[in-house]
Amino acid sequence: MCGIAGLFALSDAGAMRRDVERMIAALEHRGPDDAGTAQASGWALGMRRLAVQDVSAAGHQPMRRGHITAVYNGEVYNFPQLRRELEGQGYAFESGSDTEVVVAAFHRWGTEAFARFNGMFALAVVDDQAQRAWLARDRFGKKPLFLARLAGRTLFASELKAILAVAGRELTLDRASLGRYFGLQYVPAPYSIFAEVEKVPPASWVEIDLQDRTLSQPRRFWRLPASNSERASGDPEELLDLVRASVRRRLIADVPLGAFLSGGTDSSLVVACMRDEASDVRTFSIGFEDPRFDESSYALGVAKHLETRHTNHTLGSQDALAIVPRLATAYDEPFADSSAIPTMAVAELARRDVTVALSGDGGDELFGGYLRYRAERYLRLANALPRRVARAIPELAPATRTGRRVKLFRSLASTPSAGRAYQDLVSVWRWDELTELMPEAAALTTVTEAFDMASGPLVERMMRADAETYLIDDILQKVDRATMAVSLETRNPLLDPDVVSFAFASSRLAAAHPAEKRLLRDALRLRLPDELVDRPKKGFGVPIGEWLRHELRPMLEDLVMTRQDPEYNGRVAHELCRRHLAREIDATPQVWSLLVFELWRERWQPPQ
Repeated sequence: MCGIAGLFALSDAGAMRRDVERMIAALEHRGPDDAGTAQASGWALGMRRLAVQDVSAAGHQPMRRGHITAVYNGEVYNFPQLRRELEGQGYAFESGSDTEVVVAAFHRWGTEAFARFNGMFALAVVDDQAQRAWLARDRFGKKPLFLARLAGRTLFASELKAILAVAGRELTLDRASLGRYFGLQYVPAPYSIFAEVEKVPPASWVEIDLQDRTLSQPRRFWRLPASNSERASGDPEELLDLVRASVRRRLIADVPLGAFLSGGTDSSLVVACMRDEASDVRTFSIGFEDPRFDESSYALGVAKHLETRHTNHTLGSQDALAIVPRLATAYDEPFADSSAIPTMAVAELARRDVTVALSGDGGDELFGGYLRYRAERYLRLANALPRRVARAIPELAPATRTGRRVKLFRSLASTPSAGRAYQDLVSVWRWDELTELMPEAAALTTVTEAFDMASGPLVERMMRADAETYLIDDILQKVDRATMAVSLETRNPLLDPDVVSFAFASSRLAAAHPAEKRLLRDALRLRLPDELVDRPKKGFGVPIGEWLRHELRPMLEDLVMTRQDPEYNGRVAHELCRRHLAREIDATPQVWSLLVFELWRERWQPPQ
């Protein structure tokens, strides 16, 4: 696991080396164990390494083999199989590092190698002989990769802060992306908060011509598998075996491992499979003083049954609030998912004892865990009412969640531009409020596109849109930044290609029981008693709405309510905050997104 960075330019060699050294210095948290740079005519690469496999110097990067040089952030779990295949074709290896296998695989198969990798990765490969370079990102974009196109040079890095370290004054705020952020609480790929910077899309690669520094358009090497009812066994034993095999692959490490355990279906299944493969498993969870948000009893019950070495920390409000000012540093792009606070807390807790932690992320998107997947059920109920009553629901209560969602579900089921309705459903703002805040917010996003491009029944389309947007740009990026801020690697067994194929082959079975994750629950019943499986779903949330009214109120008033902001309509923002503070409305996500943006801008936005 590493932080990587580099640049392509025809600059002075000394200047290029200094720039890449400044870039990787900004990424030290991603790799505290080693650092390295390499350069030649037209390019310079750098890395910071967190040693997880082959912790010896043999795994040092940048790694050069012949005319190919690479920097690589991630883990390829099937590297032992790839290594044996390459050895059978005459390749020899000097280390036990998966990085060397990645380099050899690219030498042998070129960009076709990316689809062969089972793992998470962001990488850069330079071929001096071909005078070409390639940047690539894994199937679900678990590892981030930013790309900046600037005058006379192209830069890339694992995090925006590395690009800001050398080119901050060249970057300008992208107002359309600010609108996307306010709507979704994150900036979706391929966009970034800066106009000059983009994200390499997941499951994609770009090619750079080192002679004229032109970049190709991103090219996909993988897509979500299609639904396949012929392969949809729905067999819990098969799913359990697939998850167990996926966990086994992710236990390869030369450092201590553990797992996050909330007590929910996803993390409990991962930990149960870990326990099948290892006699000593460490698990970590966060509890809360506020019982409305506390799940620690569920985690403790699962840990006791599976006999793990469990560590739980109860997060007090002052502990949690101390994390808030640090969010902008860890998330160097505006990011307003408030569950980043407990995610950072559990990452810090786990890092005291382990270097790698397994996580259950992906279960909701792949196996239908969100309440909004009950859309068709709500529509059937609404349609069962007398017609005059059903027609009146949105008009009788236009501002209520019930009225708004019935209207949106009808749009999803009946309009050609259903993707826009789905975007409105997952947006934290109503579109009329959002466009009043800033007109650019109406720009179409990848959520709209992903939903409209999906096929099949409504619930399947919702699951696919979430897997291609929310999972990638919110959930996985939230965990990457929180964990890498403390030099902790996270692995996701439920996103293994075999598990993903099972999930989408069986998506119609999942859609038949929306929001229940029936397939995962049935697999978990094979390892846990019913009382530990049948529990209400809770999000990994915090009482951020109350904190905004009390502990965070001075910060909110100083940064949002007393400023006249040129980036958005301050009158709308001020009135929304006032009404939330007065308890006239609950506008928690909207007010939080405003505060997070101002915290980000105070920390990162370069002066112009």
